[in-house]
Amino acid sequence: MTKLASSFRDPSGFLFEREGVLFRQVNGKYRRHYEKLTASGLYAALVEKGYLIPHEETSAPPEDPETAFAVIRPERVRFISYPYEWCFSQLKDAALLTLAIQKEALEHGMILKDASSYNVQFDGGRPVFIDTLSFETYEEGEPWVAYGQFCRHFLAPLALMSKRDVRLNQLLKVYIDGIPLDLASALLPRSTKFSFSLLTHIHIHAGTQARYSDSGIKGTARKVTKAGLIGIVESLEAAVRKLSWN
Repeated sequence: MTKLASSFRDPSGFLFEREGVLFRQVNGKYRRHYEKLTASGLYAALVEKGYLIPHEETSAPPEDPETAFAVIRPERVRFISYPYEWCFSQLKDAALLTLAIQKEALEHGMILKDASSYNVQFDGGRPVFIDTLSFETYEEGEPWVAYGQFCRHFLAPLALMSKRDVRLNQLLKVYIDGIPLDLASALLPRSTKFSFSLLTHIHIHAGTQARYSDSGIKGTARKVTKAGLIGIVESLEAAVRKLSWN
């Protein structure tokens, strides 16, 4: 049996391997969200569309019985790759998949709690989301906590690859949690400030982060309606679709 250390950052559960078979333990603290994922129809909808890797619920003994709620067996991806290895179109496809999943989740009363590019793999040439435990029950008025992570992992590197130099995706090797927005803002051409989406989601976003960081004051999250969240997602989607590399 082998625990996969890379998955232990998530308190909701973790991956482990037993006799060559991959399992994921779902911890008790994630039970409410896991049951919502199934009961809401979100899991079925995502799997049917090919957005999410399917899994089977099993009776396999958990790796940590004291914290376990369930053990599932996800379908195994045949080849693992990383964002800094992807070409421009792969990163763009992964970004659009993440946004499509966020919209689908909101329609089913859930929300993505993270938007890491490492949650996407390519299977048979198509992007697929592999983290079953990335979904939480949506509460009316709550902001999208993964918004900044999406901008760092997807929008910033795509903008740099498109507007400055395609080789800048290699910054993702150094910045594992995504390219810092202040760095992206400094590296992007001044002309990108005339793009409303890049101005909003990178330049102004970076400036806001810097102001709170310099003052030492933590920002208070504003309440956002579901319609407002969908608007943010669609704005990000439009920004990503407009980016290209020839």
